[in-house]
Amino acid sequence: MNTADIILGTTVIGLSIAVSPLATAAATCPEGFPAKPVQMLVGYGAGGGTDAIARAIAAELETQQGWTVIVDNKPGAGGGVMSATLMNMKPDGYSVGVAATGTVALNPYENSDTPYTYESFDYLGTAMQINYGLVSLVDRPYQTLDEFIAFAKDNNGATISVGGKSQEILVDQLAKHYDVNLIAVPSKGAADALQSALGGHVDATTQGTQHVQQIKAGAMNQLASLTDARTPYAPDSPTLIEGGLDATIEGQTIFMVPKGVDPAIKTCLEEALDEAVNSDGYNELMMRLENEPLNLGPKGTTDKIAKSAQFYKAYLGK
Repeated sequence: MNTADIILGTTVIGLSIAVSPLATAAATCPEGFPAKPVQMLVGYGAGGGTDAIARAIAAELETQQGWTVIVDNKPGAGGGVMSATLMNMKPDGYSVGVAATGTVALNPYENSDTPYTYESFDYLGTAMQINYGLVSLVDRPYQTLDEFIAFAKDNNGATISVGGKSQEILVDQLAKHYDVNLIAVPSKGAADALQSALGGHVDATTQGTQHVQQIKAGAMNQLASLTDARTPYAPDSPTLIEGGLDATIEGQTIFMVPKGVDPAIKTCLEEALDEAVNSDGYNELMMRLENEPLNLGPKGTTDKIAKSAQFYKAYLGK
């Protein structure tokens, strides 16, 4: 058993990661690869959710494939520090980056100093789908999105705490679609945004994962799903798409390599990642984190990122 300390909000939760005992099948790799440890660069700090996912996948790669995988945290700029480092590394298959969709789809258009675009990398796949939702305290005078919009119109607006730029953009889309004054209140992150809502300082908050326990405890209610499907923990909460607004918050954990990796080595890495994501040990971790294991594959990941990047580029007028 490997143990990862995952920081959710301000609480450190020790999670035991059950590693699959046997490989289901070895990835198809060129003879002699890998001949040395594979370095997995994580775009966020040690102890966070993305770090835990990277370490769980690394543990599965070691167990299933017999590789040695070294996890190296390079936090900063929303994954930007890691991405800038990875972009300039030798494309030999021994350096794999782990980040979020927004790191490559949004960062280049939010910050003009970003030295890379999403096209600077090749993508191996994804490991997780974060289920975002718009949530509020249960004692608020609205239990559905329609009631929340009516409340905002009757009160000359409503406030929504957000943990990032993509969520701020979604609030703006929501306000324009319903022709209502919705104010996005920036926070230091998801945990801070959640605390603002729990403390009654805002009318609602956009969240991915950290609110689930609050919903299960009966303290919060999900007004809408902010992904393209209803969330398993709030199946009665409709998506924005169902209400006529084609808007979502993309939340995948992505695995990427520098451009130019030998196709045979890239295929090897893709297959190994897919086996790890589908392993029993990794799926157990995802269940405990209230998230969904999901591998879109190299093409699906690339297409998803390209679509998101095109949207943010147009939306931000870049």
